[in-house]
Amino acid sequence: MSTEMWTGTESGRAVIAKVMGFMADRRLQPGERLPSERELAERFGVGRNAVREALATLASLRVVELRPQSGIYVRELRAQSSFEALVLLSSLGFPPTEAEIAQTMEVRASLERTAIELACLRREDSDLEALQQVLEQTDVVLAAGGNIAEQDQAFHLALVAAAHNDILVRVLNAFYELTLPRRRRYFAVLRRGRASHRQHHKIVDAIRARATRKGVALMQRHMETARFYWREELGGDAPAASRRPR
Repeated sequence: MSTEMWTGTESGRAVIAKVMGFMADRRLQPGERLPSERELAERFGVGRNAVREALATLASLRVVELRPQSGIYVRELRAQSSFEALVLLSSLGFPPTEAEIAQTMEVRASLERTAIELACLRREDSDLEALQQVLEQTDVVLAAGGNIAEQDQAFHLALVAAAHNDILVRVLNAFYELTLPRRRRYFAVLRRGRASHRQHHKIVDAIRARATRKGVALMQRHMETARFYWREELGGDAPAASRRPR
């Protein structure tokens, strides 16, 4: 799921970023009121239509609340906003907090286990072909000493597609969008890419054999590797995360 779906244009994304930056700089708390559309347009030097579009997007993601005849109010992000809002904020330069990263890993691990269970049960020959194609593309990138973050995302998307559950695809796609910047950092070290690729091969073998228990165990180990790394690295996001609106 791409943030382009929510913002429409690059200019729309820029105005959303300005609104979120304003909220963070002012440290606005849930329930506090934002300036009017007109005031925000003047402050940002953009048209009111652009501000209205940005606010409508943020309202749909439950970041703000638009109250007729009253104004624009900040919502409680942790309790009231959508997961897509977290993805959007990250893409606009407001990275997840340490707690959000850890909790994201917990939820994603559970969803990935469900995905491989269903993939072992439902996969078709075309799914195996798609997974094999990603493995071969990854071979090429690794042989050139490259970063396999994009191929890693493609692999997991192909795996979830093999589960033949459209809702699971949508949910996990949002997780992959959120974690892509961090995975680029992770796979900047070539040996990590090679190790992950070896695990991907074993996972595909399990799906091909419909070996559900083995596949789940392999996925658990795969996710634990990433979780262990990010437990060590979480502190690196703290300064930027401190600017996040609450």
